[in-house]
Amino acid sequence: MCIRMGSHDADSPHLKALLLRAATDCAMTAQHWEALAQEHGQELYAEALHALTRLEMPPQDARECLLAIVSHQGELRAALKRNITLLTAACDYFAQVRPLLHDPILVEVRLLQHKEECAYRDELTGLFNRRSFNQELPREIERFRRFGQPFSLLMLDLDNFKDFNDTHGHSAGDQALQDVARILQNTVRLYDRTVRYGGEEFAIILPQSSAKEAGAMAERIREAVSRHQVLYDGQNLGPTTISIGLACFPKDALDMAGIVQCADKAMYQAKAERNCVRVYQDANRSHPRYVLSAPLPLRILSRKHGTVQASALDLSLGGLSCNADAALPTSTQLHLVLTDAARSIRLPLLAQVRRVRQTATNTFQMGLSFQLENVEDQMKLMALLEGRSLDDDSSALHRPHAATA
Repeated sequence: MCIRMGSHDADSPHLKALLLRAATDCAMTAQHWEALAQEHGQELYAEALHALTRLEMPPQDARECLLAIVSHQGELRAALKRNITLLTAACDYFAQVRPLLHDPILVEVRLLQHKEECAYRDELTGLFNRRSFNQELPREIERFRRFGQPFSLLMLDLDNFKDFNDTHGHSAGDQALQDVARILQNTVRLYDRTVRYGGEEFAIILPQSSAKEAGAMAERIREAVSRHQVLYDGQNLGPTTISIGLACFPKDALDMAGIVQCADKAMYQAKAERNCVRVYQDANRSHPRYVLSAPLPLRILSRKHGTVQASALDLSLGGLSCNADAALPTSTQLHLVLTDAARSIRLPLLAQVRRVRQTATNTFQMGLSFQLENVEDQMKLMALLEGRSLDDDSSALHRPHAATA
């Protein structure tokens, strides 16, 4: 049995050891599991179920399933009058009670771990691969939702790599990729996730890193790569250089596709000059805007102009656009409260009118700006956005739910 917890999760070494022993445990009750989930989050159920069966389920479904297995374990113990491990109960449960595993096989855990490690590693460089990246990045986003831990993403691309291959051959190109991979591993922190994204492109997930910290890391990488001489077949082929793009979550994006796109755009800006680092910047706005799937009712309070009824059309971490039944002068300071009763969210904001435009229906469209002073407020706004936002392509990001403001 193995656990796919991130190396920097909030769980303690004691918890990891406990989960590793869970498969052969005969005494953990539903109350034990519930207490662990209260302390470490509902994702614990999904991790434990995956460790037992390699089934992927959302936390709520995994909770229902795991507790059903624990109950089944008790029934088997009573019927057979002997201790039954959780793993044995899971096998019987999925074979007889809820047949989700149709052709299960027994595999020695060390062999399974080796095969899974190979599945998530790039054969040439030994770095994590794109499959691992696609699993780890959503987890970082979830960590922000749970713990308010921002992170940064670097996208890196070797400069003129096709010319290098054409000049020196693909085997020499492989040597250059291996050298760069080793430099990356030696430069980043132990809990950073370094990935061969594809071809000569790499990615690095930097947990709990601000733009300033990630930029310093990117510069160290760029300098280390540019100083390195590629040696192949007894020849010194000279240095290679690398272009790096940087984006931060949640400052630059609020979902996986968005953060990758922002880092990618910054990387292509860097490649226009080569051998440099570029931080993502949107010339039109400082935060990504998310269009709401349905207008969100707002009550705007202005000391000078009274109460204005409005409906928010889009939201970002730095402001919103709304339709209102009356216009407020630009620069007006006002108060508004965003609430979501279903999630027990109440977010009071001090805002300012930035622009006003009269519509064809004699209402007014206003742009309001505000500043979220702390991570907790950012987390609240992200939670409120869930279920009510559409991305720029108008595809649903999350399941709709009721909200009022």
